[in-house]
Amino acid sequence: MSRNGRPLHVAAVVILLVLAYRAGGGSLPAVDDFVVGPDGVAAEVPADVPTSAQRGVVEKIVDGDTIWVRIDEAGGPLVAGATHKIRLLEIDTPETQHPNLPVQCGGEEATAFAQRLLPVGSTVFLVADREDTDRYGRFLRYVWTSDGRFFNLDAVRAGVARAVLYEPNDAYIDLLRDAEAEARSAGLGLWGETCDAPPS
Repeated sequence: MSRNGRPLHVAAVVILLVLAYRAGGGSLPAVDDFVVGPDGVAAEVPADVPTSAQRGVVEKIVDGDTIWVRIDEAGGPLVAGATHKIRLLEIDTPETQHPNLPVQCGGEEATAFAQRLLPVGSTVFLVADREDTDRYGRFLRYVWTSDGRFFNLDAVRAGVARAVLYEPNDAYIDLLRDAEAEARSAGLGLWGETCDAPPS
């Protein structure tokens, strides 16, 4: 800690750069390849995360396809210093919070999946498509985890979500549909014998 109580962000980045230099045989990653988390520790942006991604911190899991994310850093499309409701693009999970519907089969499993891969306090990377928000004012985003996993895809692969095209947002729909076909074939989650039908 510095004298004013703030973490030594710069020192942490320098240390990581030196370590990367030694491990990489003398080549340094770009400074933009690192982000500083809420605890003041620098972390490298995973290679699989798109360069357009905006970093955030998970504040709350609503259900399997909706989360709240806090944005701390300025410079991206989402306003910094605020928490935003995020609707995950091109996937749909069974309802657990709908005011007029009972909890649907597979909904609790989808929520638990999101809680496990996107725990509160974890860093995520958000990527927009063609539309910024839906008719409810939720921000539409694809989500990558701090270790570079494409959450939308993982949810479909696991059978806890189905692939749904919300036009005109279609950047990953083919990939997600292929993953759904594999989950269906394997009888995973929604496509198993426990649930009679997928969410509508």
